[in-house]
Amino acid sequence: MFSGLVAEIGTVKAFRRRGTSARIEISCPSTAGGTSIGDSIAVNGVCLTAVKVSPPVLAFDVVGNTLSGSNLRRVISGEPVNLEKALKMGDAIGGHMVTGHIDGEREVKSSRVTQKGWALDISLLEGDARYLISKGSVAVDGVSLTVAELTQEYFRVYVIPHTLGNTTLDAKRAGDPVNVEFDMAAKFAAKNAPGGVTMDFLREKGFV
Repeated sequence: MFSGLVAEIGTVKAFRRRGTSARIEISCPSTAGGTSIGDSIAVNGVCLTAVKVSPPVLAFDVVGNTLSGSNLRRVISGEPVNLEKALKMGDAIGGHMVTGHIDGEREVKSSRVTQKGWALDISLLEGDARYLISKGSVAVDGVSLTVAELTQEYFRVYVIPHTLGNTTLDAKRAGDPVNVEFDMAAKFAAKNAPGGVTMDFLREKGFV
């Protein structure tokens, strides 16, 4: 389990395909320190297991299913990635509960400065809106963010300067793929809502 607070921006050193799977090696001096083989690390929001620890480099094996459903299959040598170690009992949760099991890739529709701050608009697929409410939580490439606006086509988040400067979100542009994990509580609520949660339902309840 993670909190969505990125601890370090790592640098991809190597990405090697192995059939349908791959091995990713990441340089991350801070994260590698104190990490042991078998520890869980979120890489761009995806929970991976450290299989080799050679500080400052960590290596991870990524199975085909994870590759096909995330932007990890697109990483190249030299690319920055968001990293977070798994929470320990007693750790403070400054973001929200993030599992590291993403719901898939979504496309950045726009990334720009507005009067309210830096805005990221992330496209929605059919059915996504039932997992989102205004002021609710969502993880984008492993970063815990608050939904500011929600439409049929996209959701908007505003990113503060500190988060921009300490994650990879400042480099995201229209058309870029990002990993999205919807809030676990929202998914449980959607599963148990009579008839499902729709945009009409959210409007009726004042969530949109």
